[in-house]
Order: sequence, then C-alpha cells, then structure tokens
Amino acid sequence: MSLDETCLSNGEVWTFLTNKDGHGGRGTLAAAIPGTKSDGIISILVGAMGKSLRRKVKEVTCDLSPSMMLIAAEVFYNAHVVNDRFHVQQVYNEAVDEIRIDIRRRLMAEDNNRDKSVQPTTYSNGETMRQILARSKHTLMMSRNKWTDTQRHRADILFRHYPILKDAYRLAMELRRIFNMEISLTKATGKMNEWYGKVMALGNNNFRSVIKTFKNHAPTILNYFRRRATNASAEAFNSKVKIFRSQMRGVRDRDFFIFRLVKLYA
Repeated sequence: MSLDETCLSNGEVWTFLTNKDGHGGRGTLAAAIPGTKSDGIISILVGAMGKSLRRKVKEVTCDLSPSMMLIAAEVFYNAHVVNDRFHVQQVYNEAVDEIRIDIRRRLMAEDNNRDKSVQPTTYSNGETMRQILARSKHTLMMSRNKWTDTQRHRADILFRHYPILKDAYRLAMELRRIFNMEISLTKATGKMNEWYGKVMALGNNNFRSVIKTFKNHAPTILNYFRRRATNASAEAFNSKVKIFRSQMRGVRDRDFFIFRLVKLYA
C-alpha cells in the first residue's frame, strides 16, 4: 500500500491510501479521507477495516511526513513502513542547493561593496561566478553522465573554486548509487552508515536537516532495501487526480468529485 496527501482545491488537503496492485486503474484507491491529522485518519481506517484485513498488508510506502508514518505504523501494524527513496534524496539535494545559495549570496554582498569601475572576473566559459552559481542548480542534481558539455565546463570551474560543492555533489551521487544497488538489507545498512559518516565529516551546517532525517528515520529509510518499493505509484495516482481535476475545471462539488474518483478507481 501507499500513503500520500493531495490538495484537491483551495488548499484543502486529503489523505489517499492506494493499493500498488491496482496499477493506477480500478482497485487502486482504498481510502480518501479529508485532512492529514493522524488521530482522525487512524480512527477512520481502523473502523473501516477489520484487524484480519489490516494484518495482510506487508508494506506501506510514504514520504518523510511524521503524520503519514504514524498512520502507517498504527493502522498496518504488521507491515514494514518504507520512506520513499526519492524524498530521502531530495532532502540531501536541498542541503547541497543551500550551500550553492549561501555562496551566491556571499558573492552578491561582496559585489555590492566592490568598486563598480572594476569589472567582475569572467571565466573560461564566458560567465561570472555569480552566473555560474545561478545556472548550476539543476546541474548539481544530475548524474555526471547526463551533463552537456556546457554543464560539464561550468561544473569544473565551480568545483575548482568551491571544493565543498564538489564533495557534497560526490556524496549525492554516492547516495543515489547505494539506492540503485541490488544488495541485501545488511549490506545496505553498512554502506549507508559509511555514507552518513562522510556527511558528518563534511561538518557543514547545511547538512543538519540531512543528519537529523537519517538519525530519526534510519530504520524506515533502510526498509527500502527489503523489496525496493517506492512511493512512485502514489505520486502517479496524485497526477491522475490533478489531471481529472483540470478536466473538470476545478472542484466545485467536492462530494461529487470524490464520488467520481471512487467510481473510477476504487
């Protein structure tokens, strides 16, 4: 099963429980509940499904939301709760991007105090360092083998002047490689612990959220290596809901909208 939240309209958030075996068609939507408050959702799901049915669920994927994880653990007490690997990678990528932003802000402050008669340094690719930093956001999220020649040239300049970004990018790719490995939970635990130690060794304050995330959710993050399940099916279903909402030109009658979703996907 998968747990995720979706905004229907005007900031109204619903929690969707979906069945991966439905493959986005009929039988996918198991529950649609207004709100994300864990106590209310747990009460509804426990009341709607008997203990024997809930015991059959072996695995529940969700993002890093504490509410979603609590719901999964309480309702499906016999299941492994799995944090989606792409949300985990996103936490790290955001920390890398914060380093890039901090460097750029520092350069902007220096430029404000610079003598305007002196032109800023232009590098071999024809860009200033501020331009290189501004245009490197997506480059730092991509694998090196997907870079264009322009991106590779820009990254070489950036890494030469800011080794912290080079080290942070290297660890981002290492995390991706670990998740892509077909290895046992035991081996994955060892590799993730090594990776975590390298992040700690960087000693950069921007990685505080990363360190906190891995410290608090290590078991549920590592559960990914049991069956390599992600929350991609829930994200795909959310996309279907958004497309359906767009076709209906918004949600004017919420109850009828949910009724139609149930008829199509439940």
